[in-house]
Amino acid sequence: MSTDTTTPGAKSPGDAFAAQPFLREQLGLNGTRERSPGERQAPRLPVDIRGSLEAVRPEHGRFHGAKFSLGYFPAHEVFSSAADKFGYLTKPKVRAASRLPVDDATRALLTQLGDLMANSGRETADDSATPSGYTYVGQFVDHDITLDVSSALDAPELVDAAVINNMRSPMLDLDSVYGRGPAVDAFLYAAPAPGEPASAFRMLLGTNLQSGPGGAGGAAGGNGIIAHTDFDVPRTSALTAIIGDPRNNENLIVSQLHHTMLRFHNAIVDALIASGFTGDIFVAAKREATLHYQWAVLHDFLPRICGQAAVDDAVANVKAKPNSPFQMPVEFSVAAYRFGHSMIRDQYWLNFELRNKPMSDVFKFIHEPHLPVRSNWVVDFNAFFETGFAVPVFNNARKIDSVLASALEDLDGSGSNALMSILATRNLHRGLVLGLPSGQATAAALGVPVLTTAQLTDGLPADEIAVLQQQNGLLLEKTPLWYYVLREAMVTSAGEHLGPLGAKIVADTFVTLLRRDALSILNVAFSPTRGATPGAFTFADLVRIADVIGA
Repeated sequence: MSTDTTTPGAKSPGDAFAAQPFLREQLGLNGTRERSPGERQAPRLPVDIRGSLEAVRPEHGRFHGAKFSLGYFPAHEVFSSAADKFGYLTKPKVRAASRLPVDDATRALLTQLGDLMANSGRETADDSATPSGYTYVGQFVDHDITLDVSSALDAPELVDAAVINNMRSPMLDLDSVYGRGPAVDAFLYAAPAPGEPASAFRMLLGTNLQSGPGGAGGAAGGNGIIAHTDFDVPRTSALTAIIGDPRNNENLIVSQLHHTMLRFHNAIVDALIASGFTGDIFVAAKREATLHYQWAVLHDFLPRICGQAAVDDAVANVKAKPNSPFQMPVEFSVAAYRFGHSMIRDQYWLNFELRNKPMSDVFKFIHEPHLPVRSNWVVDFNAFFETGFAVPVFNNARKIDSVLASALEDLDGSGSNALMSILATRNLHRGLVLGLPSGQATAAALGVPVLTTAQLTDGLPADEIAVLQQQNGLLLEKTPLWYYVLREAMVTSAGEHLGPLGAKIVADTFVTLLRRDALSILNVAFSPTRGATPGAFTFADLVRIADVIGA
């Protein structure tokens, strides 16, 4: 990945705090901090961090997109020369020639565009053919490979992504599930039962708040649902989720998917014990679970999101040596991979008792006073993945387009679309501050057909076209990469999956992650054995093995 070390706002790629002047001051890194009591107050926290500290309170629990001081993290994970960083796919010249100017006029223009992306009145497209489960698989996978807690929206100048720490490992290694393993993060694990091998560590499960039958009925349908007792992630006495990444407890569906991953590991442990396996059961189970997960990401999730051709091209042409240097490209993390917000449905059929629940309830029922997860709110994943068990209503994802889901409008209870508008605007502003290249320049640099102005504006309402035409058509000439990728998906793929540029960025990045992992499915001989079809494995297989879809 290329870096632009001369970008204003970046002192050097090795300076983890270059994008956080307030933290440099707090830690005395400028040599100017006055330590005598009462002589000087610490600098005011940036707006992103102030807002985040309020949003992560238990009543909200919104860790997604939260910003924290790097001082919250172990120093070796921040200062080490081996610490994972973000970076760029495109060359400095491409970015310099095509990025938008960081000034008040551009910020105001992007705010207008963000407001229009939050206008639910534009939602006219039918649902896609993609099951809704993959919306949340996408969220779960994102939390497995990226965590940016320090990029600043309100930075007055460009910030080089190479100074920003990625606080997740850029590998499909399920560290959001396993943490650092039972030797260090023992709180995530259940000890082997009496008489079992000493290495049979299972993932700890949670309990349910008894509220009646819920979850999956399997072949019996509504007659098969029960009042579950252990279908939640584990929680502390304060009801905080005991999981490797708190973002996986942000909404009910992704939390239940995380719970499914815990059960998937446990099912493999049970199978190994039953087979008389004599080796280290935890190591073998984790290895098998990880390889099957990687297989499902590459062969099930990515083809649905990118199209099979883009995935095949990436596997054939992307080269990366195991353990080679890597920086997570912000063209991926800040733009192309942020397609999921447009796929969220307004309502979900959750189970036979909860037939059409709004997205606001999907968020509300993962917080007090509804914790542990209510037994009647356990999710029926037969309505989210193609498992073969029939449900009255199957949840298909919305098509990928530049309209954020109206379901996100009122998650804060304000009665307006303010939250959704803020979400869209923050995505656009973050791309601005990080100096992302335009969609057009990125497409040209990566050898992908460039959208015409007519394609970009096809089907848009007059008010949105007017914003794109402001400042002599600035946003039509240098279209923000995130917005470009969303528009490309709709005009080239009818919103069924990402278009050529978005698909290339996403597929190439995932294949790079797998190529760099010496133990991944692209570097070892592996054929899945747990799927319904030998040599194949999908997320529908995963939820079946985890025993969360009934019998």
